Amino acid sequence: MQETKVDNLGEQDRRQPRLVLRLHTGVGQAGRAFDAEILNLSRNGMLVRTGAHLSLDDPLEVVLPQSGAVRAKVVWFADELYGCSFPEPISEEELEAANDVAAIDESGNGSRFGVDHETLGQRIKRLRTADGSSMRAFAEEIGVSKPTLWKWEGDQVRPRHETMQRLASRLGVTELELVYGAPGRGAVTQEDDSNASLADIVRACRLRIAKAAGVDSAQVEITIDWDSE
Repeated sequence: MQETKVDNLGEQDRRQPRLVLRLHTGVGQAGRAFDAEILNLSRNGMLVRTGAHLSLDDPLEVVLPQSGAVRAKVVWFADELYGCSFPEPISEEELEAANDVAAIDESGNGSRFGVDHETLGQRIKRLRTADGSSMRAFAEEIGVSKPTLWKWEGDQVRPRHETMQRLASRLGVTELELVYGAPGRGAVTQEDDSNASLADIVRACRLRIAKAAGVDSAQVEITIDWDSE
């Protein structure tokens, strides 16, 4: 058993309430992405299980249900368990979103990794159509044939690593988000928001406002006054 500890998660994080859950997601470090599970989560840190070897020295990203890829740092590890801290605390809304997705996993629908419960092909298609690109035009931009794109979106074949990078850049997400989930990216448009849930609409609006204001989505609050007439 190999164990290395550095300052644990800090006294502040130990005082924070932590969600105990099993959230299937992915982590990225040094340009590589790995399957992972978040076993508990607080605003300041998380406990991650993964079969990959994560370094204490390199920055880490983890995909969360509301924000997508979030920066973190490994502060201790033991076997396949990694204690991580967030440089910037995540929001209460992110904690709620993680709990909601984990609850879906526990119901038996979490057979694949990813925080939006899409396949890679479904995610590519969603982001492409939200961008308004036809299959032919998009395939030409990426440098592949339309049949190849059709196979990607149908999960018949998987793009190679170098092609995945071009795809992610063109779709406006990180490679990690493309593989493990790009929540709120193209999920709600003016044409389809009538069928979206209130949570999805609020989440998408927070991301749009944050992008326009140049701030983190955790700094954006949307309040609904249900009592007003």
